[in-house]
Order: sequence, then structure tokens, then C-alpha cells
Amino acid sequence: MMIWQALVNNLPLKLLSLLLAAALWVLATGAKDSERDISIPLSIGNLPAGLSVASPLPGTVDVTVAGPKIRLLGLRPEEMSLSLDLSNLHEGTVTFSGMEKRLRIPPGITVMRLYPSAIDVKLVRTTRRSFR
Repeated sequence: MMIWQALVNNLPLKLLSLLLAAALWVLATGAKDSERDISIPLSIGNLPAGLSVASPLPGTVDVTVAGPKIRLLGLRPEEMSLSLDLSNLHEGTVTFSGMEKRLRIPPGITVMRLYPSAIDVKLVRTTRRSFR
């Protein structure tokens, strides 16, 4: 009977202490930096009239991001996007590099690696054929 009394004596204070210890543990482990690999869809926009893309483009870009573990756990690929702006381009091949600067990521997260790091886009003139 004495053991039971020792366990339930000051029960609210003991539960509060346990809750605070768990919260501190989560904060301490969640603050550590970690890395995570994510595949982000690649989109193109503002294709000039009369041009079309002739080169195959990757559907996704593989990104390794780093930041606090707690932020990376809640990170969704939908929050990140990568779009290539093709406006003001002419016929020929254009190389898009520096992809990490084009990537929209939440604050507090940094890009460690990105593959492919450069994307070649070949634009060709679209021909119109008239049928009689």
C-alpha cells in the first residue's frame, strides 16, 4: 500500500514534470540540423508564340535540403516549386543553370544538392501547314 501512495502522492506535479521533460526533449532533438531528399516537379511557363520545346525535359528535379529536423518533418513537396520562365527567348538552345536560386523553398531551409543542376531547353520554330 505504501508504494501506491508514493506513486499517486503529488500526481498532478509529477504529470506536469513528465510533460515538461517530454517537451524539452522534443525541442532539443528537433533543433538539430538534418537533411532530406525531395523530388520537386519541374514546370515551364511563358512559352513564346510560334516556338515549341524540342528537347526532353525532366519531369522532376531531385533536391537535398537541410535545416532543423522539426521543419523538415513537416515539409511537403507541394510547398516547393521550380519553374522555368521561357519568355523573351528565341529559337535555339538555352541552358538554365543556378537552379537553386530559382527554387522556392520555405525560410530556414537551405539547398544542399540539386540534380540536374543545369537544364538545356531547345526551342524550335513551329511551322504552320495549310491543307487545301
